[in-house]
Amino acid sequence: MEFYLSKVLVFFINPLNILFLIILIHFFVIFFLESKKLTRIFSAAALIVFLLLGCLPVSDFVLNKIEDFITPSRHPIEKLAGIVVLGGSTADGLASKERNEVLLNDAAERLTKALEIYKKNPKVIILFSGFSGKINPRGWDESELAKKFFIDQGVSTENLLFENKSRNTFENVIFSKDIIKKYRGTWGLVTSASHMPRSYFLFKKQNVILEPISVDFKTGTSQIFWLTFDLSRGLINWRIIFHEMIGISYYKITNKI
Repeated sequence: MEFYLSKVLVFFINPLNILFLIILIHFFVIFFLESKKLTRIFSAAALIVFLLLGCLPVSDFVLNKIEDFITPSRHPIEKLAGIVVLGGSTADGLASKERNEVLLNDAAERLTKALEIYKKNPKVIILFSGFSGKINPRGWDESELAKKFFIDQGVSTENLLFENKSRNTFENVIFSKDIIKKYRGTWGLVTSASHMPRSYFLFKKQNVILEPISVDFKTGTSQIFWLTFDLSRGLINWRIIFHEMIGISYYKITNKI
């Protein structure tokens, strides 16, 4: 039930959907209520939300703080016993199966970073965690896609482990922790920088301390001119921000972190 409720919530916190809802209410007020006061209020709200979403320095600043919240690990990757790679880096499983090709999304660095670590540390164990985050998954699941990706790139099957039941971050942790504890040595956690705080503290709550290896950064370190306006990039930033802030808040309230 928690999984399905999260999908409903994701729809309503999408910044584009929020803006669209305000515009719909605005037109409803104009054509049906004929209230000048309400019309002005919703006109101003639509304009403010539009400007806030597109004003890149605002979202960039907030997202940058989330991405840099966890200090990157300084542990030499050559000395890692293993890494757990969280799912979320693959695209349509059905199209991948039909084309016999692993289709990746904009979080592909989760997989490519794992591959980079393997090339520098051929003894490292790669535990991929993920089934599907979709309500109605079709075709190859995430673990099947990851397996094909790694094997196609020359990774030995002896180095690969797969957890193929999890559908969200909390399940990633619950279904992976016992596998990790079977192995001695230091393990790393590979996931997107914005996703790292939520993932890291979920593992920590389960008494699994991992070395954070953040990838898939959306922000840099240089400042952005305060008048820079980019609605497309702003929408992406705010979607990530809302998703992570609500996710962290929910896990905090439910004592999962």
